[in-house]
Amino acid sequence: MTLRQDEISEDALEEALELLRGRLESAETRRAEADQEVSKLREEETLLAQLLALRRGHRAGQPEAAAPVASVAQRTQGSGSKSGVLKAVQAELLRAGRPLHISDLMRLLTDASVRIPGAGSQANLISCIRRDKRIVRPSRGMYGLATWGLSEMPRAASRRRRRRRPASSGASQP
Repeated sequence: MTLRQDEISEDALEEALELLRGRLESAETRRAEADQEVSKLREEETLLAQLLALRRGHRAGQPEAAAPVASVAQRTQGSGSKSGVLKAVQAELLRAGRPLHISDLMRLLTDASVRIPGAGSQANLISCIRRDKRIVRPSRGMYGLATWGLSEMPRAASRRRRRRRPASSGASQP
């Protein structure tokens, strides 16, 4: 027997809606608790990274470490200069206390209104930061500060492209 849409009572629909709302509220509570736990863990990660940097002999009072990220972003806002972008990238890395993926760096710089030179793409940012010896690439897509003692990922051997020769017609010309 098949039920038609008008055969389901409004009471049954209201009961189903209330049950769903209860499950939704419970899930949102669990999500808020998980977000709070993630926030605490990220803060602990930052503190442990800073402690590790101190133990490795990096001073916490270095000028770039002491400067808040917002002031670096404000100084470099709209400049589009490579040095401004590099300062902002270094400030974001210091603030994170760990290597960041290029997409995270792009998001943070965009949020801080830092203009990336060129077309403003990830490729432009990579091109800019790969030329600076203070920023290293410990793994694919990840960037960190050289002062953290990270080793640079070896560059892949460049592939040589074979040049295509024009196809010969097979017939000799008189």
